[in-house]
Amino acid sequence: MNKQGLVYCINPEQYDIFDARINKPICIKNIENGVEKGSMVFQEMDEINFRKNQLSYFPPNNVALLLSVNKKHLEKAIELFDEQINPNKVNHSFVETKTDKKKFLKEKSKIVADYIELIQTSIVFGYTTLEAFANLSIPIDYEYLVTIKNKGIKEVYDKNAIERWINLGEKLSKILPGIYETKKIEKEKFWSYFIKLEKLRNEIIHQKSITRTEFYKQYFRKDIFNICNVPELVIKFYYEANYKKQKINPLWPWLINKGKEFPITTDFKSENFEVIGNLFEGKKK
Repeated sequence: MNKQGLVYCINPEQYDIFDARINKPICIKNIENGVEKGSMVFQEMDEINFRKNQLSYFPPNNVALLLSVNKKHLEKAIELFDEQINPNKVNHSFVETKTDKKKFLKEKSKIVADYIELIQTSIVFGYTTLEAFANLSIPIDYEYLVTIKNKGIKEVYDKNAIERWINLGEKLSKILPGIYETKKIEKEKFWSYFIKLEKLRNEIIHQKSITRTEFYKQYFRKDIFNICNVPELVIKFYYEANYKKQKINPLWPWLINKGKEFPITTDFKSENFEVIGNLFEGKKK
């Protein structure tokens, strides 16, 4: 598949991370007889045609977009809790208030609704972040052997079947450690938070009749912020294992980076590239 892009700079050190949601560029090096003859940092571009007014842009990283929504709503939820809900700072007794008691209850109700909205958004987008990350991590030709208990039957799942039929917990704990060659993720301290995240997400998405408010009270427990933050920790777990092996690819979002780690390829062939324009004159007609 042909890709359009911009030679953003020559060396990775010259690259500026202008938005953590944008796809990472690729550093392409020309190696001849073991000697580097040159390099370029290639930033993929895309476009949307509005008739005569074409919009060109650097495509975002899908995992980064989802994680960004998760993190932004978590940050707002933490701020709202600290300023208007924290029982160690705020008096919530309508009996003791000297203002209009009905108005007081209305204001508290709005605060609670705002907080629940932020937490639920963070939960859903955090879980979706991990779903996207897991599915994108699976190679096209990957096969997963599944043994059906009590029947002695073994089934082979291809990438499409894995995405459709294997739950996220199994993808993260059984499939991805093999793909990324890591230790067992279930032994990490944050894994218990993922289990809770999955439970809370399923309660939101697969809601049944809610007749009591107990459903929402879980969001006011001390560990809720750790639960909402677990998607970033899961991705970092796999990223750091591969970073140490110098295996960086465009899938990793800038949001979990410690620095400017670039995907690098030495498979440079001049015949695979064509100059179709520049920043000053645009594309050739």
